[in-house]
Amino acid sequence: VCSSDLTVFDYLIMLLHIGAEIEHSLMVQYLYAAYSLNDRTGSARQRKKVGEWRNLILTVAKEEMGHLLTVQNLLCLLGGPVCFKRFNFPTDTPYLPFPFRLEPVSAKSLAWYVYAEAPEDWQTLLRTHSRNRRVRVEDDIKMVANIVGEQVVTGHAHTVGQVYGRILEVISDPVRIPDSALRADTYAHQASWDDWGRGYAPPPARPGETKPPKVAIGERSNILIMQMATRTEAIAALREIGGQGESAHLRVKESDEPSHFDRFLHLLDEFQRGGKDWNVVHKVPVNPTTIGPRDKPEGSTSIEQQTSLLWATLFNLRYRALLTYLSHTFRLVRLVDTQEPNVRGAVMHKIFGEMYNLKAIAGILVRRPLRDTPASGRGVARGAGGNKSAHEVVCAAPPFEMPYTIDVPMDEPDCWRRHQDILRSCLEICHALLTGKDPDSQELSVGGFNYLRTLQQLDQKSIAWMNIIIDGLLQTGGHNT
Repeated sequence: VCSSDLTVFDYLIMLLHIGAEIEHSLMVQYLYAAYSLNDRTGSARQRKKVGEWRNLILTVAKEEMGHLLTVQNLLCLLGGPVCFKRFNFPTDTPYLPFPFRLEPVSAKSLAWYVYAEAPEDWQTLLRTHSRNRRVRVEDDIKMVANIVGEQVVTGHAHTVGQVYGRILEVISDPVRIPDSALRADTYAHQASWDDWGRGYAPPPARPGETKPPKVAIGERSNILIMQMATRTEAIAALREIGGQGESAHLRVKESDEPSHFDRFLHLLDEFQRGGKDWNVVHKVPVNPTTIGPRDKPEGSTSIEQQTSLLWATLFNLRYRALLTYLSHTFRLVRLVDTQEPNVRGAVMHKIFGEMYNLKAIAGILVRRPLRDTPASGRGVARGAGGNKSAHEVVCAAPPFEMPYTIDVPMDEPDCWRRHQDILRSCLEICHALLTGKDPDSQELSVGGFNYLRTLQQLDQKSIAWMNIIIDGLLQTGGHNT
């Protein structure tokens, strides 16, 4: 039922924005969980298994990115604004499967992920599905029900599948959403598999090998990014992304590819059997933030150590750069005159670069202290609420804090100036890290030093390149999209 102040079209755009925010939120929480795993401790068998767990979680996160981009394509088709916003912690809304929470891998967090990705008839599915294993089915049900609440599990409310089901119901009705509301001319602006999927192709064979390395089926990323120009294509896209992850009942046909639900259920089983006792999770905080202890949001943990805070701030800036580039790509046409440079491809290249930056900086943060070390030695770390906990927090972590805005300006030259402004802020942080003195940590490693110097050089070149684009836009009227 639509609110009295919403048209049916407004309502559909609102639902798509909710779906986009949920996909973004789940993706970030999964990335944080993956970064929290430590495959450098324990036996060789344990390190190998933890690496597989990380790859599994990252696989799901990559596929969530595909879902997020496909929703943007549908927004383009409807002439609505794209949406790369997400919920910030601590947040709970009627549409989130569970409150937004950046936390390390645990049986509790994995149980929530199972619940979030479950189809409406998931209990029946658990009892009848025989692929791989189902000997612990009843234990799985009891555990998830105990964590998320038995009443919620029974009714299975607040799931992503419900949002997608409602979107499908509205967009499938040509009376409420006529063909005239569909903008087929936006096809060239939409994200495509050519843009994104090729970056997640299977690894190539190494020199001397006849076949590429085998990748476990649970770790294979199947990035679904579908362009659309018709209602039929839009419905098919929604069913595909729903079937891959959160709403298996929407799947058009059976597939050997495990759903996100299957993957997390399998991971939960393995973690319960051994992982929870292996000590292979970094001692990272819940909901890390760069905001100081006096002003931080309730339920979050401040990163207080000076150099760790600089790295966390740099992480936030690269995250903002990625989201701003993403928003901008939907303003840039893929097909341009052959005599003109196609800047869209260059921006796509920068997006992938920022993804690698986030991964690199996250790896640095989880090995840095959260707070200054007392002179007498490392003190007792305290959790998000300020009390000693079983999971003693001693490491920093990637904060994934949303900026005040990721909207791009109306004027095209100003879009590029926005990118430059973010990069200049990154340059300042890099300079501070390269020249600052931190009494609580070792000298900047050779790898860290080289990474920051390379990052500086690339950012300086990007700023110069963007100056050329801005000059060209001003000479041509400022509308090269």
